[in-house]
Amino acid sequence: MSYRTPSLHKPEDYPQTAVSVVMETTAFEATKAPLGHRALLAFQETMETMATMEPLVMKEPKIAFMASLATHFSNQNSGIIFSSVETNIGNFFDVMTGRFGAPVSGVYFFTFSMMKHEDVEEVYVYLMHNGNTVFSMYSYEMNGKSDTSSNHAVLKLAKGDEVWLRMGNGALHGDHQHFSTFAGFLLFETK
Repeated sequence: MSYRTPSLHKPEDYPQTAVSVVMETTAFEATKAPLGHRALLAFQETMETMATMEPLVMKEPKIAFMASLATHFSNQNSGIIFSSVETNIGNFFDVMTGRFGAPVSGVYFFTFSMMKHEDVEEVYVYLMHNGNTVFSMYSYEMNGKSDTSSNHAVLKLAKGDEVWLRMGNGALHGDHQHFSTFAGFLLFETK
């Protein structure tokens, strides 16, 4: 962003009542200028100062996480604890509880993909927001076979709200290929 700096002609070039700003360079002594021209000089100095200033830009906080299961998980009716955290920008995902805590009010995006463990027939998983179910995921396949499922949500959260995944029943597959993942990030802040 740049500003053009106004400069003035000599005061005698203009009537006392007229205030004129001309975009060219002409110097004169401020102490000899009439009051109106002194005000314009002050304005010119302000514009010159502003031209050297950086614009004020409010930066959005950087908030994102991604966690995965490197081992199987089967604790029914409990929060899912992810054994591997690949990304935790801002450190707002609690690796001990598996919960994300919103540091600012805003609109957030969350996604979860899972692979049903082959030893069970069905799996229920719930996305929770402050103890309330936002969505459910269900996966069914005969024993001995795996099945995948995913879901996504865009949530408006207040500062301090928590989001996590709760295991209903069944078991999730986890290994080094990270088939079961949970991720989220801030889209934009709200007031």
